Amino acid sequence: MVCLSRTTTIRLACLSLGLAGLSACADEAAQDIAPETDPIVQRALNDPLMIEPDLASQNLGNSALEFDIGHPLPPENDGPAAVLAAREEAFAVLGGSSGLKDLPASGSEVELAEAEAFDTVGRLDRLSISKSCEAQLRFSGTWVARLPERLQPFPRGSTKEAIGSATGNCRAVAALYLTPVPIEDVLRYHFSRLDEGGARASYTKGETWHSLTGSIDGGRYEITARELPSGLAEVGIAYLGAA
Repeated sequence: MVCLSRTTTIRLACLSLGLAGLSACADEAAQDIAPETDPIVQRALNDPLMIEPDLASQNLGNSALEFDIGHPLPPENDGPAAVLAAREEAFAVLGGSSGLKDLPASGSEVELAEAEAFDTVGRLDRLSISKSCEAQLRFSGTWVARLPERLQPFPRGSTKEAIGSATGNCRAVAALYLTPVPIEDVLRYHFSRLDEGGARASYTKGETWHSLTGSIDGGRYEITARELPSGLAEVGIAYLGAA
C-alpha cells in the first residue's frame, strides 16, 4: 500500500486539473480549425464576379448567342469540316447542289456606309418600320425562329444578335449571324431559297457589303452580308410583316 503525503496529494490534484484544462483547450482549438474545403468549391467561391465589366466575356451563360471578339465562333463551328457539313445541309434544303442558283447582275442603289448596312434596327428603318412598332422591339436570340422559312440563316449559322416583335400590328425581326461558309455561297443560298419560293430578290453590291431585297409573305425583307477580316461571313436579315 502506497501512502501519499498531503503535499503530494495536492500536487496530483493540481496536475489533474491542469491536464483537464489542456484537454478543454485542445477541444476548443479543434473547433476553431476550419474543415478542409473542396478545391473546386473554393475556386468557385473565390472567382471574380461576372458583373464586373472587364470580366463579362468570361461569363458563358449565353455563349450560344454571344461571342468574344477574339473568338467569334466555337472551334467546332469553324474550319473545313464545319464548312463541309454546313454546305451539305444547305444542299439538302435546296434539294441538291443543282438547287444553288447564281446571283443576278448587281443593280444600282444608294451607297450605304458600313455602319448603316449592319445596324440591326437601322435595317428595319430602311424597311419603313413605324415608330410605335420600333418601340416594341425586344432583344432575344429566339427571334431568329420567327423569320419566314425562306429567310432562315444558312445551316449551322451562329446567331450573334436578334431583335423583334410579334404583336398584331407589329411583326418585325432583325438578326445578325456568322458562318465560316464563303460569302458568295451564303448569298447564293439565300437567293436560291427566295427564288424557289417565288420571291425574286434584287441584288446590290456595295464596296464591302452585298444585299438582297424584296417582298415575301406579305412583308418586306433585306439581307445584308459582308466578309470579316477573319474570313467569316457576317449576315444581317431583316423582315417587316404587313401591319
